[in-house]
Amino acid sequence: MRRALGVLAMAVLLIAATPTAFGGWAVVTLQEVPEYLEVGKPTTLSFKIRQHGETLLADRSPTVTLRKADGFLSRLFGRNRVTAVKGSEVGLYEATVTPSKVGDVSITIDTDLAGWKAKLLPFRVVAAGETPPPLSSHDRGRQLFAAKGCATCHAKHDEPEFADWQVVMVGPDLAGRSFPTDWLAQKLADPAQFRGARTNGPVMPTLTLDERE
Repeated sequence: MRRALGVLAMAVLLIAATPTAFGGWAVVTLQEVPEYLEVGKPTTLSFKIRQHGETLLADRSPTVTLRKADGFLSRLFGRNRVTAVKGSEVGLYEATVTPSKVGDVSITIDTDLAGWKAKLLPFRVVAAGETPPPLSSHDRGRQLFAAKGCATCHAKHDEPEFADWQVVMVGPDLAGRSFPTDWLAQKLADPAQFRGARTNGPVMPTLTLDERE
């Protein structure tokens, strides 16, 4: 009897420790991705949570945390956590953040699903009223790759920013790969037209990108 209870307890621990193997993972997609934030200016981040990248979740209580991106003490003490509220659509959540200091901030979204968190690349925080130069297409692309949730399903270990990210390998590894621009634009605009037959596993959702993105 004791042995059976011990085996059961170990199984429970293993399930808790491996959420990706038992359905406890999600993709977070920001609807509109700002290039920068402004000191003292409230910015509302709207995002959707999809379990397995497909099913919109409407029953979560996600939080959004801002941390200074430079140095351990700054990350430890200079943090700002906001609880998101439900938006007007199923699976949509909104959190309003207001940076207080100039510099780079990291943003982490806790989905409230089996401890699953989505992190974004650092955002610039500029002084009130300042308009910084726009990001290059390359840097903007990397920002979107994280914010739109692509980095959750597609490994990109040849980029330093994504080398140690947690990835659920349900999409092809993109490290070292390139694609024709026109084809890729069509693929990102409407993934459904390239799905074809599927026997198992998640499919890429429509990310509602605008033409520039």
